[in-house]
Formats: sequence, structure tokens, C-alpha cells
Amino acid sequence: MNLSKDCKVSQVLGYFAAGTTLRTSSIIDMQDYEGVMFIACLGTLIAGGTLDVYAQENTANATSGMARIPASTTPLAVTAGMAAMTQSCILVDIFQPNKEFIQCNIAPATQNAVILGIVAIQYRGKFKPSTQDASVIGTNFFQSPAET
Repeated sequence: MNLSKDCKVSQVLGYFAAGTTLRTSSIIDMQDYEGVMFIACLGTLIAGGTLDVYAQENTANATSGMARIPASTTPLAVTAGMAAMTQSCILVDIFQPNKEFIQCNIAPATQNAVILGIVAIQYRGKFKPSTQDASVIGTNFFQSPAET
């Protein structure tokens, strides 16, 4: 199996230095895909803060009119153990959304958080192979590669 041929990968949000500002990804079009998983990659976190990572959907390709899905979720409370980690992420997986256009948001609160970016992986496409987003600047696939 070659996952890169079965899924569409897009970098939908880039790096943001430590802060508590809401960050919103690019909007993705879900036409011809059944699901999308957002991977919110995180850098330095401060214990006692919260992270709210959530998706929104809309019938139009526009930020105005976006509705949160699901309607409410509980923000993640950052523990001392999480703050000690140097690599972490939060996954948001939406299967069979009700509307065609989706974006992902990350809202750090109370304490700073470094946002390394958000990647969207659209899956169960109607057509294969999937064409990768322009944000993907290279792809390598190896089957049973020889060791060096």
C-alpha cells in the first residue's frame, strides 16, 4: 500500500511563535473525500494553559458562516507532563462532514503555546491516485528498500 496515493496531504497552517492568539488554517474542499484528519503540531507548551483545537464547516468557501463541529468540545488542559514534552500533537478527525468546506482552528489560552503547524490528511477519496496539494514540495515512496 502506498498511503501517499490514497490520501491528499496539505499543510494548512504554518509556524507561529509562542502566544495565545487564535490561529485558523486554510479552508479545504472536501468534495470527493469522505474524511479529513487534522494534525496540529505543537512546540513549547506552558503548564496550566489550555489548547482548543477544533474544526469548522461551511457550505461556502468562506471564513464567514463557519460553524464549529461538533458544536462544543472540551479544551485540553496542559499538564506539567505535557509541558515537559518536546514533541506533541493533537488530532482532529472528521468523517463524513455535513458541509463541503472545512477549516481547523487552534486556540491557546491562559499560557503561551508554540504552534508548529497544522497538516490536513483527506482520506477515502473517490478517485485515485490522489493529487497532492501544492504545499507538498516532495514525495518519496520506497517498497522493500535495500539497507545501506
